[in-house]
Amino acid sequence: MAAEEEEGDVEWVVDTIAGFLRGPAWSIPILEFMEQKCEVFDDEEESKLSYTEIYQEYQALVEKLLEDYLKEVGINEEKFQEAFSSPLAKTHTSHAILQTVLAAEDFRLFKKMMVQKNIEMQLQAIRIIKERNGKKVFFFINNCNIDNLNYAACIATMLYYQLCLLCSSHCTVTYEKMKAVVTAFVMLIHPYF
Repeated sequence: MAAEEEEGDVEWVVDTIAGFLRGPAWSIPILEFMEQKCEVFDDEEESKLSYTEIYQEYQALVEKLLEDYLKEVGINEEKFQEAFSSPLAKTHTSHAILQTVLAAEDFRLFKKMMVQKNIEMQLQAIRIIKERNGKKVFFFINNCNIDNLNYAACIATMLYYQLCLLCSSHCTVTYEKMKAVVTAFVMLIHPYF
């Protein structure tokens, strides 16, 4: 009877925490943090000092969000650890949601997550530009008769200024970052590369 009751407690804790991790009280601050801080992350092997500072901020955010929630629902740290390490946690919670928690304890996972978010944000910016300008962007690309190295720079300049116009004073994308994204994009769509 005691084992069943304990298993029921673990299941309740897992379900409660899984609900929290899927909800806006968790996902919004985590997503906002990632979107605001991901720009500096790239997929180079060597990590920059700024990564460590951002990682420490992320750890503090995760710890505060979890502590506040656990205190609110009356779950102590021991029960949380037990539930989080149980097989139920893996079946009741998606990998993506667990990843945001685990990243607070694993720098490599955190960096991978931030690099991925950076790429997603860059691709989203390109999609927005394409949607807003439609055929104009591709007309410009198809009529750009310069060598391959300048080709990417030419497109990057155009997209960079268009993105800054779209974002007005909130534009945080650097020209170099835009050029790197555009170079990758051009390599996909241009037949001469």
